[in-house]
Amino acid sequence: MDRMVRNFDELLKTAASVGPKRIAVAAANDAQTLTACRDAVIRGVADSILVGDREWITLILEKIGADPGNFEVRHEPDPAKASEAAVRAVRTGEAEVLMKGNVSTSKFVQAALSATGGLRTGRLLSDVEVYEDDRRPGCQLVLVSDGGINIAPNIKQKLEIIRNAVEVAHRLGIKNPKVALLSGSEKVHPDFQSTIDAIAIVKMCQYGEIQDCVVDGPFGLDNAIDMAAARAKGIESPVGGAAEVLIVPNLETGNIFCKGLQYYADKTLAHVAVGAKAPILIDSRTAPAEAKLASIALAVLMCQEPA
Repeated sequence: MDRMVRNFDELLKTAASVGPKRIAVAAANDAQTLTACRDAVIRGVADSILVGDREWITLILEKIGADPGNFEVRHEPDPAKASEAAVRAVRTGEAEVLMKGNVSTSKFVQAALSATGGLRTGRLLSDVEVYEDDRRPGCQLVLVSDGGINIAPNIKQKLEIIRNAVEVAHRLGIKNPKVALLSGSEKVHPDFQSTIDAIAIVKMCQYGEIQDCVVDGPFGLDNAIDMAAARAKGIESPVGGAAEVLIVPNLETGNIFCKGLQYYADKTLAHVAVGAKAPILIDSRTAPAEAKLASIALAVLMCQEPA
């Protein structure tokens, strides 16, 4: 991509320019999910295979003013079996994106990563969340990982999480993303394993472990994203105060941080799980349609071959 995508409006327009792609939705009988699917059709971003309870799906589509005839509906009322059917549609090439609807994340991911019928590639699967940082001139999308899949990643897994997040950043047109390794302190502390991990990861990246990005840390959140905070603490780094990718130390940190953005800062969050044979969307069942639509657009960009 020649031009950086700076906000969700640009994300949707860019996705429409390369779409439409087809998404397979597991347990699609959910109003917010179906609203996002309806809007994806209207915008030319994606069309859908809806797997779930046909009666409920049809009723919801009619209620939100969508023509059920614009969607392929496959009847499977059991959420676990609906997840398996949606995964199968992606694996066989009928769809290019897998999306979670009204099913628990554990059942959905179990189907997606099944050793026999799933979408495994041998890579680590990690979730990359994206939000708009409107404090920066002209606004900018910032990426956070991993707040959804890997509970307590080790150094090797963190390297894969960084690699996946950098791949998403590249698809958004961020050619050489600045990656900040977050911790509770910007100084190495023996009781903070994340600071020790950060030093090791930075050294490995200096030796070329991950290409086309700048990785540094540890950082506190403030001095990773705010230049004044970085200067006040005497941090001299191309990443300090200007991070475009935030790597959290564990799932708990990422989950709480992203929900804080959503519920206290009123931010829309898009996210996509990377590392499988196809992009996977695991938006919360409480996520609004606007966020789910942004996630669909992000997944559509991930379907494209890198520039």
